[in-house]
Amino acid sequence: MTDDMPDDAAPQRLSPAAVVLVVAAGFTSLFATYWDDAWHTDIGRDDALIPPHLLLYGAVAVVGLTVAGWGLLTLWRTRSLIAVLRQPPLLIAAVGGVATLASAPVDALWHDAFGRDSVLWSPSHMLTVFSTLALIGGVLAGMRTDGPRPLWWAGGALLLGSAVTSVMEFETDVPQFSEVLYFPVLLVCSMYAAVLLRSLAPRRHLVAGAVGVYVLARLVITGLLPALGRTSPDLPLAVVGLAAIDLPWRRPVTAYAAGAAGAAVTSYLSSVLGIGSVSPDAVLVPALVVAALGAVVILGERRTRGAVAVVTLLLPLGLSVLDPQPASAHDPGQGQAVATAVLTGTSDGSGGMTLTVEGCGGMTPLRVVARRAGEEIAGPLASTPDGCRGQVRVDQEGLWFLYAEMRYRGGVVEAWLPIDREVVRQRRDIYLPAGQAVVTGGQIAAGVGLYLAGLVMLSLTVYLARRSRA
Repeated sequence: MTDDMPDDAAPQRLSPAAVVLVVAAGFTSLFATYWDDAWHTDIGRDDALIPPHLLLYGAVAVVGLTVAGWGLLTLWRTRSLIAVLRQPPLLIAAVGGVATLASAPVDALWHDAFGRDSVLWSPSHMLTVFSTLALIGGVLAGMRTDGPRPLWWAGGALLLGSAVTSVMEFETDVPQFSEVLYFPVLLVCSMYAAVLLRSLAPRRHLVAGAVGVYVLARLVITGLLPALGRTSPDLPLAVVGLAAIDLPWRRPVTAYAAGAAGAAVTSYLSSVLGIGSVSPDAVLVPALVVAALGAVVILGERRTRGAVAVVTLLLPLGLSVLDPQPASAHDPGQGQAVATAVLTGTSDGSGGMTLTVEGCGGMTPLRVVARRAGEEIAGPLASTPDGCRGQVRVDQEGLWFLYAEMRYRGGVVEAWLPIDREVVRQRRDIYLPAGQAVVTGGQIAAGVGLYLAGLVMLSLTVYLARRSRA
């Protein structure tokens, strides 16, 4: 599990074989995450034992057992719990592993206390992202810096992929927040992964290699999901520009400014070329600001200060926060099913959408609603000889979720269907909405607490990673 060390105080490094096992399980987990997201988009909510969940649980278990074995072997070799706690890489991985395991019951407690939500950026959901980054960071910190270069590239790709899952809903065309937030969040997350990776192993072409392996992994995911009957995410052209960090710059601040500017350019190109789902208008302003500030840093390399790099990263995030559009999940939660029906959704290609419900007998049709990225457009829903039928016209392209709302036994029930092409026909549950509870002070405090805990974990990961290489 670890390489032999003559001194108990010396770092107990993971063997390349153990790292290969973790990386393989990590990429399996990444695939399962995108599979799970596509499953819920295409089908809706399902039970806990669906295939993507089982694959995800199994992959996380493999990583957890590997880290546990690392800790036990270190304890056996040092014969001291204090010596184990003085191992920064193992400490990072252990904290991340425990937090990853805790994220599931924390999420359950969150939903019990505050109701269901379907937003990735929910604090209880983001805790999983934070803890996974710490876990992977600890494993990479446990590698030898002179280990196989391809293994470092693969580990870096896994770190980058875990960070970028924060914008997965945008890249799968299911945005729950304003699309203006996409690029700033992508930039901050990918830059964090790059900073951590370079702190762990100051080797040449490390970020570029990680970006290349990550793009390859996403290509595989994009090819496999349609074979499983699921929709696939965007191709990750947006992060390619991050590789500019590895060009021969004189100062680290210039390298990171170049990576930020490169990511700005490739993110905008991704949207303009239609490779990314986010509209070019939403990416243009923050990307232009970052690219311009990056150019200032690069052109004035000898006179720059660290504050310029901070402004480069935080200014677009600040600009995007000014956007007033609210966050709203397309699905506030599916409650108890009351019936099943065959739903048929059609699009005329120019914004006109029609939803037909076969099997709504005994229900009073209310309306049809199209939802996307916090926007809601409603239209009439009327009875027909075969069921219910409604029409609505939307004002932008992309994946929309069409809901049929009906009254049944004194309550409102609904069924929904994702529409992104001419005709979609599926059998769906008609269910009582779980609803969204009114946001309370306690919920805000709990959310802030979870986010702060995650940010402390990420900061601790960078600090201990640097300490382990000191």
